[in-house]
Amino acid sequence: MGNLFTMRKLEFEAQPKNQRPIIGILSQDSSEKFAKYGKSYIASSYVKYIESAGARVVPIRIDLSKEELESLFNSINGVLFPGGGASLSDSGYLRTAKMIYDLAIQANDKKDIFPMWGTCLGFELLNVLASGLKTEELLVSCDAENYSIPLEFTGGCFGCFGNRMFGFAPEEVLKTLKQQAVAFNMHKKCVPIEKFWATSSLAGFFDVLSTNKDKNGLRFISTIEGKKYPIYGTQWHPEKFQFEWEPKEAISHSTDAIVVGQYMANFFVKQARQSTHHFPSEEEEEKALIYQYNPLDTSKESTFEQCYFF
Repeated sequence: MGNLFTMRKLEFEAQPKNQRPIIGILSQDSSEKFAKYGKSYIASSYVKYIESAGARVVPIRIDLSKEELESLFNSINGVLFPGGGASLSDSGYLRTAKMIYDLAIQANDKKDIFPMWGTCLGFELLNVLASGLKTEELLVSCDAENYSIPLEFTGGCFGCFGNRMFGFAPEEVLKTLKQQAVAFNMHKKCVPIEKFWATSSLAGFFDVLSTNKDKNGLRFISTIEGKKYPIYGTQWHPEKFQFEWEPKEAISHSTDAIVVGQYMANFFVKQARQSTHHFPSEEEEEKALIYQYNPLDTSKESTFEQCYFF
């Protein structure tokens, strides 16, 4: 325990190698109502979330070829798999994410640090990919839509000492997450705790930092981090506190919730600062950035305030 804590502390305090981190955010297949705007989209809240922590964003389109994706992978410093409604059985989101995931595992095995983060659908995606199971073999239906709750930290969190995500978080962040109903859930599928522990490929790959119960009492995994790899996931939405304002959604916009959201963004971007990937030239970097696109107001037809379309 002491050796693990010391190792995590040194990792947390490691000096950043990269002062200009760039995070790739995977787009996902447009729903029928979004098809008129483009083949895929990214909710702008994820872009703002990453930018708030001092990183820039490159969109990862789901129609990139393998060669284009490999080139982009070698130019960015981490990837965020966002939430949404894409299929985890057959979609551009799934196919492209699988290629990114495989590249990241290969890179990290070579000590080429490359972090990944999954939120909501992205969280479920990481569990599916790590397990090697089909979506229907792992995920179950649950009732956790429009649902803000405190996190129930687990023994795997070591009281939140020893893990990367929360081991050195400010006390105010931990207190808010433990005591206040701020972890906003918006999902119909869950990774049930029994299925997680019964799947050796998952139990050996991720530490479970928190679990929760849905509205009917089903216990599900809510926060994870890789044991060996810099891979992180939250079934809940840390980006919505600051950047989504749908009045029908039970999103906390309290000062405490904003501090939590900012901490989570800062944590992931700090992980990405350990990556030394970079674009071949400043011109190619500028061409790839999200700045080449303009978000559209989608607040009247979705729960997202704005979206980028591709």
